[in-house]
Amino acid sequence: MRDLVPVDDTLALRVPSVVALEADAPDTSELFAFMAEAELRFETLRMRIVDRTLTARGERLETVEVALRHPGWARVVRRRDDSGLSTDYDVWIADGRVVKTYDARSQTASVRPFTPQVRGATSTDLPSFARVWVPRTRLPNDSLADTFIHPRGLVRNVLGTGPLTQLGSVTLAGHREALVVRVDHPRTSHLLTDRPDRWLEIAVDRMTGLVLRLREQVGPRTTRHAEVTELELGGALDDDVFALHISSDVRMLY
Repeated sequence: MRDLVPVDDTLALRVPSVVALEADAPDTSELFAFMAEAELRFETLRMRIVDRTLTARGERLETVEVALRHPGWARVVRRRDDSGLSTDYDVWIADGRVVKTYDARSQTASVRPFTPQVRGATSTDLPSFARVWVPRTRLPNDSLADTFIHPRGLVRNVLGTGPLTQLGSVTLAGHREALVVRVDHPRTSHLLTDRPDRWLEIAVDRMTGLVLRLREQVGPRTTRHAEVTELELGGALDDDVFALHISSDVRMLY
């Protein structure tokens, strides 16, 4: 499974090797390769994800709003309260060189350069599964936005580690057809959910390869249901969308 997603060696200029899926249901290898190149099929994106999780403290609801413009520009706003007046949210903005963050709850902000890649990590001398893939536009590491827009890691580290079943298709985000795939007891580093009655279901946009829904089940309970409720591709995004406006009393962290 490790080589189902090839590493693209042309970092400066990339084009998708698969423009669109065939009319019939794709096989696993074709679908995974298609998902790995999802970010190459649009230049701008707006996405809203509603994420419901079930923990020992009960159900938690978050919304994630993403604006992205290739190459390098991205804004991710994560809200933990539906109220328009709530201060329980944080902002992450990048321009390809530096990352600006703002936490409204603690009234703190930061401006820091991206962490540099390990030298030689993208070298073609390395085997395909060992090379580091660099996206056109970075998003917060290990975030839901990164998983949905850059599903390459999800494919290689999760979907490729367990038995797969294709379950058909559904319509999500208003009118987009999505292919539904289920993986049973995928390998995980979190011991508490590394159990045989755990499974993960994803819905993949047939036109782009973006993830539109992720559902995790442990035993009889749905522990996570994250779904894209709004998706806009190709619209104009001005520079002001990626500006961070904060008041003078915000404490800067270094």
